[in-house]
Amino acid sequence: MKRLSLILVLSLFVLAFAATPMRAQNTPKTCTYTPSVKFPAEKPDFQGILQLKFNYIKENLTITGKNADKFWALYEKYITEESKIHAEFKKAMDEKGIKREILKSGKGTDEQISAYLSQKMIFKDKMYLLDKKFYSEAKVLLTAKELYDFYHLEQSFKDQCTRRQQQAQVAKKQAQQPAPQKK
Repeated sequence: MKRLSLILVLSLFVLAFAATPMRAQNTPKTCTYTPSVKFPAEKPDFQGILQLKFNYIKENLTITGKNADKFWALYEKYITEESKIHAEFKKAMDEKGIKREILKSGKGTDEQISAYLSQKMIFKDKMYLLDKKFYSEAKVLLTAKELYDFYHLEQSFKDQCTRRQQQAQVAKKQAQQPAPQKK
């Protein structure tokens, strides 16, 4: 009797242990964590950053269902449009001779600042309309959870880029400061 009970308990244990990996494999990845971005050693240009963003989201977003290909085509189109909007903004700034460094240093004229703010509002309006269009098309292709995970990954990417930029600025300031002299 003891032997039969032991075999039964061991069988249940083995069955439960064997069933766990199968169930875990069928469960789609969710975005409850923040994966890290693999930045290249050199500083990427804006196109490079968009490509990093696309790859980052594609690697970390699990889409189940038949609409995955349609979604990735839509997202690629979104990235292309986003790039065009950024290029238009940069071109407008270049045409007006407005450099970001001048504005940040506080040496910009009222005319430059006004032109920058006007262009920034136009840029934000275009980005808002693009985001709104993307959302309305994406919500048809993805489940609510997948769409939430997409936006979570997109924000995670932005946060990591911001952190990396801040770290680079701190390192640059430290490199510019003279080393303390020993007496």
